[in-house]
Amino acid sequence: MRRESFPFQTMRQIVTGLDAARLPRRFKTSGEAFRCVDPRELLPHVDEKAIAVELEEERRKFVRQNQALARSRQKLRATRARLCATKVKNERLMTLRHQLQKSRWLGMEDATTQPVRRRERSFKEVKVRRG
Repeated sequence: MRRESFPFQTMRQIVTGLDAARLPRRFKTSGEAFRCVDPRELLPHVDEKAIAVELEEERRKFVRQNQALARSRQKLRATRARLCATKVKNERLMTLRHQLQKSRWLGMEDATTQPVRRRERSFKEVKVRRG
């Protein structure tokens, strides 16, 4: 048993070359490990389930991206439609204003330029009693 308080190796823990040769399992050097390669180790280790899971996640990601694109395009179309409606309204207002200004400058009075007369308010006569 190895003791923690005794940091260096004793004679019992040192294995000589002769003892190492007698062991049933020999040590492998790096060169020896590459000389005899098992052909099964060269085959790629492919986990088909993991690949299928990643492919499915990628498909779902692209579906979410396509949905987000469709929503943003719909919002953009709605915004453009509102802006176009505002533009058309403003163009018509400017056309009417130009016509009204032209008629004012030429001194032509027609029904569209005359102000609307409001009805006069009638008040009841109030008598003040003095004492």
